[in-house]
Order: sequence, then C-alpha cells, then structure tokens
Amino acid sequence: MKLQERSYSSKMVRPKPMIHVEEDGSLIVIVTSWGQPEHGERALNEVVKYVSAAKADVEVTSPFEFLTCISDEANYVRTALMIANDALYRGENRKEYASGVEILALFKRGSQVAWAQVGAPSIFMQRQNQSLQPLSVASDLASEMRDSMNLPPLPAQLLGLDPTCNIQTGHTHVNEGDKLMLFAGTAVAPSVWGLQSYEIDLNMITNAMVQQEPELPFWLGLIAI
Repeated sequence: MKLQERSYSSKMVRPKPMIHVEEDGSLIVIVTSWGQPEHGERALNEVVKYVSAAKADVEVTSPFEFLTCISDEANYVRTALMIANDALYRGENRKEYASGVEILALFKRGSQVAWAQVGAPSIFMQRQNQSLQPLSVASDLASEMRDSMNLPPLPAQLLGLDPTCNIQTGHTHVNEGDKLMLFAGTAVAPSVWGLQSYEIDLNMITNAMVQQEPELPFWLGLIAI
C-alpha cells in the first residue's frame, strides 16, 4: 500500500496526524492526538510493535480474546488498538484526562485489507470501474451540532479515555488498482461521490471539498493498493 496525504486548514484547524507506513507497505497507522503529541506517539508505537510481531509469526500474548467472526488480520489490528488503549488509559488518563487519540490501523496481507479504528478517518473504497463506497464511517460531533454556522472539528470517539473503547473493525478483498480514500473532517462534499475512478486523486478531491465548504478543515489520504 502506498499513501499520499494532505491537510487543509482555514481559520479553524484540525490536528495533523502522525503516520507510520511499513517499508513493505503492509501496515499503515494514522494517529491524530487531541492533547499531548507524545501520547499519540505512544499509541502508534504500541500498535506497530504488536502487529509487526503478529505478522512475523512471533508468538505474542494478549489479555484480549480473538473474535472468530473476523479474520486473523482484523484481529491483529483490533487487539493492537486494545493494547494501545490500555496503555494510554493506565499511563495517562486514569486519574484525569490528559489526551485522547483517534487512530486507524490498516493491515494488508495477500488480497485482503483489514482495519481497526477508533474515531477518524473514515474509510472509502474506490474499486476499478465502480463508484466510491463507504467501508467504515467515523462521525464528528461538530456535524451533529451544526446548524447555520460551521463549528471546529470535535471527535466523537477517542482511544485512551476509558478502560474499554468502541473499536470499528473489518476486512475486505482488494485487487491491484483499487484505492482507499481516507477522510477526517465534518462532511464529505456531495460532488466527491460522483467522481470516476480515474478522477480519484488528491487534487480533485481537495478542490471538491474546498469549493463546497471552504471554512471546514480536513485531512485527506489516498492509498493505492
């Protein structure tokens, strides 16, 4: 997997995410820290350490149960997020909130991409000769409270604030030439849904977003499979 990314800010600002991409492209981790940046780095490192050991067939132990209803790869990234949540909660937020993070881990093995996430970014699939389809959508509280005025971004789900966390996880089959669009922001511009597969690039999507809502900040990622 190869990632291109871009941040857009106006008078309002969305924190820029930290990104880890494995050299072989098999693992991508995207962390947005709402608080201290080093806490986001800690969560990222926990995820990379666990998934790297799991994919290398190193015997790893975990206090968390594997789910039989999802693939092994999806279990790996889900367990990694649970470990990161536990580390951040116990280490930083047990007595009072210091930081929370939004996090997405994508793990590709063979023709499968598995993901686990808490909060943004949302994941959309662009298969060849098909329209854009949502795989996993993250909500933004600013969109829920938005009326006649635009509000700064406000995450609805954060990792590390509670002993448990709501992890969205899944997996999908992919082919060479497919693309994943990642979006963290208040709303996707309607014109983006009409873009053809050959039009899905950072410039086209960014222009569509800015023309629709120039005041709203966002982060955009595009992954070539």
